[in-house]
Amino acid sequence: MSLSGDCIFLRGVELTACHGVLPEERTRPQRFVIDAEVWLETDDYARGDDYRRAVCYGAILDTIVEVAGGPHKSLIEALALVLIDELLLRFRPIDAVRITVHKPEAPLQGKFTDVGVILTRRRGRA
Repeated sequence: MSLSGDCIFLRGVELTACHGVLPEERTRPQRFVIDAEVWLETDDYARGDDYRRAVCYGAILDTIVEVAGGPHKSLIEALALVLIDELLLRFRPIDAVRITVHKPEAPLQGKFTDVGVILTRRRGRA
């Protein structure tokens, strides 16, 4: 999906949570790293330097931490989708969201530096 326009982002949001398919992943917290990119029109508030009309980075961060720290999801794809849905619900100016969920300590056999998913959705589209 090609996106253009204005984008604000948060990268490397770290938290511990219980997400995963294996039984121990339901009870033993593990580290997740989440990146969020949101597309929106910034001219309306940026030209006037009007913070009150902007989408607050801190509020995006709070939403990510709240949602990702919430109820267990078996799939990190499901976690990414719930994050996207919540950001679109809470912040009307956002037109599209890309979420990357990294699970760098996933219980896999073999050597790797990271594993994750990237989901992108536009408002009003699946």
